[in-house]
Amino acid sequence: MKVYVTTNGCEEGQINSAYVEEFFKVNDSRIVRDSAQADLVIFYACGLTKASEIDSLRVIRELKYRMKPSARLIVWGCLPKIEPRSLAGIYDGPIVGSTDLGFFEKILGTTKIPIDNVSANVLIPRETFRIPSFSPLVRLTRSILYLSETPLKVLRYRERESRIFRNPIYWIRVSTGCTEHCTYCSDRCAWGGIHSRPTHKVVSEFKRGLKMGYERFFLISSDLGAYGADIGSNLPTLLERMVKTDTNRDYKIVLNQINPYYLKNLYHDLEDIFDSGKIGLLGSQVQSGSNRILKLMGRRYAAEDWKECMQRIHARFPRIFLSTHLMVGFPTESDEDFEMTMKLLDKVFLDSVIVFTFSQRENVPASRLPGQVSPKVTQKRFSKLRLKADLNTLTRRAQRLTWR
Repeated sequence: MKVYVTTNGCEEGQINSAYVEEFFKVNDSRIVRDSAQADLVIFYACGLTKASEIDSLRVIRELKYRMKPSARLIVWGCLPKIEPRSLAGIYDGPIVGSTDLGFFEKILGTTKIPIDNVSANVLIPRETFRIPSFSPLVRLTRSILYLSETPLKVLRYRERESRIFRNPIYWIRVSTGCTEHCTYCSDRCAWGGIHSRPTHKVVSEFKRGLKMGYERFFLISSDLGAYGADIGSNLPTLLERMVKTDTNRDYKIVLNQINPYYLKNLYHDLEDIFDSGKIGLLGSQVQSGSNRILKLMGRRYAAEDWKECMQRIHARFPRIFLSTHLMVGFPTESDEDFEMTMKLLDKVFLDSVIVFTFSQRENVPASRLPGQVSPKVTQKRFSKLRLKADLNTLTRRAQRLTWR
């Protein structure tokens, strides 16, 4: 059987897709890189925001157009769990969620290697279905987009790719799900509560990556700070075992999803890990500078707690790249709330700032709050905050250049 596996999702969707691809490969199926050649097409559909839902539906239509009439399509992942009704009319197959990996064993019936015993450490590329670049319309569109992009934004992404991810990355999934109940997020519908992998399995994968010569390790989790909460362990214990595996090698570990609540509570135990010099990036998503908004979001920390921890890391461990996410347009966000978020960037200490807007979803509690912010106001705040974020990170880049 010829199998084509693809996704338009985040790192979690990409690594899940990689597990599925590897499962079919080790069980004697042939993996193909062209959906038109496949007998089975498997698409992991992102559904986090309305925009990602629209993109997923676009990819499904394109896949159906390109597939052989005899081929079978399986749409799985976040979208079928978050907004299954959106698939009506274009997909009539089974509804398979992000955690339902066992479903793929049923397709084969008899398997030599179960999917739980499969390892995958390279991400499946995201599906784009771009129109060929020789199209005059595409060339014109790209030119307009390029001219409309600020040089600062281009520099930001190039810096992120060239410095943090300049070498091949060994991706390790450490947990799925989360412990939080954020009122703006639909991910919990898809992933459920925290489910941590055993520490020895994560460390074993890490050792294998070291033996293969990798120097960058990315720990995949949507709630990394909560790692171990369900298995009697925690993140500092995991990291301690990892960094003590080989103290002489020059490698870096990326910690990209540490909720500020856990960063504050685990900080004391993480200091020795930071001092090892093995942490390359730490991402902690503060979302807002307004404690009132954070409370409405269901976030269990104050903005000043996040800022204190991040600035402490900046002062003591300046070579660790620091990143965060900031949201604008959350329901009831006032000008004063927005200015509080802007003030988080008054001092330069962040290497990467991702700014995004609140997305209304039917299953997201915040979508039912009164005081929804208008798209016009949201876009204005987004542009203003992103410009400050770009200036902030560009200044940080200049600071780092002086160290060389």
